[in-house]
Amino acid sequence: MYKEFETRTSYNYLKEVINSLNEPVCLLGGWAVFFHVNNKFQKAQGMPYLGSRDIDLGFHIEDDLTNSILHQTISILKGKLKFQPLSFRMMKEIHTETAEEIKEGEIVPAHFIFPMYVDLIVDTIPKSFKSAFGFDPIDEPLLKIAFEKDENVIMKEFEKKLLLPKPELLLAMKINSLPNRDKEHKRIKDLCDIFALAWYTDINLNELDLSKYVSKKSIKTCNKLITDDDLEKVAVQLGHDKEEIKRVIDIVCRETQNETNNKK
Repeated sequence: MYKEFETRTSYNYLKEVINSLNEPVCLLGGWAVFFHVNNKFQKAQGMPYLGSRDIDLGFHIEDDLTNSILHQTISILKGKLKFQPLSFRMMKEIHTETAEEIKEGEIVPAHFIFPMYVDLIVDTIPKSFKSAFGFDPIDEPLLKIAFEKDENVIMKEFEKKLLLPKPELLLAMKINSLPNRDKEHKRIKDLCDIFALAWYTDINLNELDLSKYVSKKSIKTCNKLITDDDLEKVAVQLGHDKEEIKRVIDIVCRETQNETNNKK
């Protein structure tokens, strides 16, 4: 799905970013899924779970924006780690042959450039946000549940505490994001993540009900968008049968808990 260079580079910078920030670091997106599922996936499949190209960090926004964790994080990413701001993202360019950071003013052909992004995602957007930070952020309202209702998991990676939304909450985030994916590889990755979270964590599919997080309409819309071709591509990536993947995703996307299914 993604080139090995891209996920390896992203993982190396993930380690550097996490080691530079104050703990716990809230991790979202593909790397959050990775840390939830990788141990069980690797044991079953004999290889690591899919990596991610980007690093997604989550932030709880409070009243004092200038002394917030987000403000501290941006300062560290810009000052210590030399990422450059690009709207809601922080970015640096990596040479795909040398794996070295491309220096400012250095001329490199576009096909040798890998843009390493760190996305900054907030749970709410106060009116004063843009004046404080100078950009309009990505918001993920479900992230507020992780922070305020403690629906999260704390685990240790790279000798630092990570805060990960619990698998059910990540599933709901994926359900919300998938219909808006305009790139095929991102949609397929979302579907891989949905299946992996459902199959390789301790989620009980018989009791799973995502309608407490997202609307039934959103769940139904997500399921309708999934094609046989999508399922074929997910099957290739994960080493599971297409029909098995479809069955599990259908359970995840059902509108109520009434249907009885066995996970294994």
